[in-house]
Amino acid sequence: MDVRDLKSLIAIAETGSLSAAARRLNVTQPALSMSLRRLEAELSVTLVRRHSRGAELTEEGRYVLQKAYDILHEMAEITSVVSNLAEEPVGHVRLGLPTTVAGGLIPELLPLLRARYPQIKIHIVEAMSGVLAELLHLGRLDLVVMFDIQPMAGLRSEPLLLEKLQFLAPPGHPLARSGKVRLEEVVQLGLVLPGRDHTIRRYIENSCHAEGLALNAVADIDSLPGLINLVKTGHCTILPTYLVRDHIREGTIVPVEITRPELEWTLHLATRHDATRPRASMATARLVVEICTNLVQRGAWPGRLPTAHGISA
Repeated sequence: MDVRDLKSLIAIAETGSLSAAARRLNVTQPALSMSLRRLEAELSVTLVRRHSRGAELTEEGRYVLQKAYDILHEMAEITSVVSNLAEEPVGHVRLGLPTTVAGGLIPELLPLLRARYPQIKIHIVEAMSGVLAELLHLGRLDLVVMFDIQPMAGLRSEPLLLEKLQFLAPPGHPLARSGKVRLEEVVQLGLVLPGRDHTIRRYIENSCHAEGLALNAVADIDSLPGLINLVKTGHCTILPTYLVRDHIREGTIVPVEITRPELEWTLHLATRHDATRPRASMATARLVVEICTNLVQRGAWPGRLPTAHGISA
């Protein structure tokens, strides 16, 4: 199997037509068509269907596309590692963190990064997961921490940890003493929640929809400090507990486990398939994995580790 043929398939998938793909690869369209036919003949399947608006991949083509991304990524990574193996990681790394992670991860990451890799300069962007995914796709970020990634062409991800969302209430709330509460009990309350564009909100709404429940949100608050202060003054919400652990210890916020169903999502570290992953990015990725693992193991981050890490730098 020729790597050039895999690049032809990727170009067709990303541009949506053979002519545009040929321009991207700086080859003639007949040469690109021959490359595609060669790949299809070798695999004995049809990978691309042409239509009046261009071309689209078949189901088999989409499968081969993901494998092609993996192959090219591994080749780029081998080249990067081998050519720089003897050198200390140097350069700039752009890391995206969601709001519910940034405040806890940054104080852990920066001292360790400075101690181990003083030549790495990091730029951290805090935003909602949807914004971070878009910036990663556009090449404006090198690494992104995101929750419950859906399969997206061009992205590669590694699970970091699994984390539960809990019902958070002020100490005097009737449900604060219950220990556990069913989701149907929670959603009947007037909750303050992140806005509809936030990953947490979408996850909660999807969970409610799957159970046939209607979510009662009385206010959309796109501010983590704002949500925390509202809970402390009498409102209720649903959030992961990592960034409110100090308030929980102080007794100003009470976490209650949600059951039937449990709300648990997975934290991922995502990169682009076509990124060359220079040593600086690889070293930073290793530190993020290490820090998240250690935080879970010492009980600082309520959650559990995946059975096995999918990728590692």
